[in-house]
Amino acid sequence: MESKYKFCVWLIDSLMRKPLNFLEIQQRWEQSASNDEGAKLFERSFNRYRRHAEKLFEVFIIFDKRIGKYTIANLDDLKGNKLLGWILSSYRFSHIASDIRKKPYVKLEAAAPASELLDPILEAIEEKTVLNFDYKSHYKDVKKVNFLPVFVKLCQQRWYVIGMNIKTGQERIYALERIHHLSKYVEFSNQKKNYKHTINPDEYFHHSFGVINEGEPQLISIRAYWPQNAYLKDVPLHSSQELLLDSEDYSDFELYLRPTYDFIQALLAQREKVVVLEPSSLKTEIKAVIKAMLREYEAC
Repeated sequence: MESKYKFCVWLIDSLMRKPLNFLEIQQRWEQSASNDEGAKLFERSFNRYRRHAEKLFEVFIIFDKRIGKYTIANLDDLKGNKLLGWILSSYRFSHIASDIRKKPYVKLEAAAPASELLDPILEAIEEKTVLNFDYKSHYKDVKKVNFLPVFVKLCQQRWYVIGMNIKTGQERIYALERIHHLSKYVEFSNQKKNYKHTINPDEYFHHSFGVINEGEPQLISIRAYWPQNAYLKDVPLHSSQELLLDSEDYSDFELYLRPTYDFIQALLAQREKVVVLEPSSLKTEIKAVIKAMLREYEAC
């Protein structure tokens, strides 16, 4: 089963790069590092594994008679599939993981902390199991939490779990590195209750910059001066970002999201190269932050 899964991931990764005929697939697979046993690929096995890959990753692998090669029909859809993107990224990275330390030209950022908690949390999500843990934020004392996890999110090199606090019935977001003594909460889990919540993982952070979803989304206009405007065209601040005006010296963008604390941080990180045009309330808030920063610098 493991070898079949490896082949499926390898096949999709290979066909996303370029179409291949069966002979090319056969030869490349025999030389692939994913083929641990160096097993030869037969056409019957290939067709069986190909169908498995289609079901597993929701892809359509077709034989294009015009060029005599296999290709992915829904390639554009796959490029927007975040889960598949993570799987392929992990797969590609695994090939260099064994000797990555020997490559001085490859520099990595620190891994997200507390990732070891992902397995029990994901297991609890699948089983709809309530978790019990101690939570210590930077601002409050340790609290014991009974929690129904719904989904996890990676943001700014931190893992978060989103779900419902059983005792309060409120939606909550918890950072994994602040969670301690995680375990299944047997008292609640044995009751097999169908806890009701309205959390939709696909929409929960749709109008948020990061993991703060307080307040209502607003239409926000910003002006970015050269060269930061060029950077924001390549790397938008938010998925809703649209270009309104483009000139030689600056560009105006419009976004629709919540003007949260972390979004304001992101705007301030652009230094003097980005200013808020609308709404006036956000513009006033950022001015107040800048004035407070100036007072602190002058006091030093």
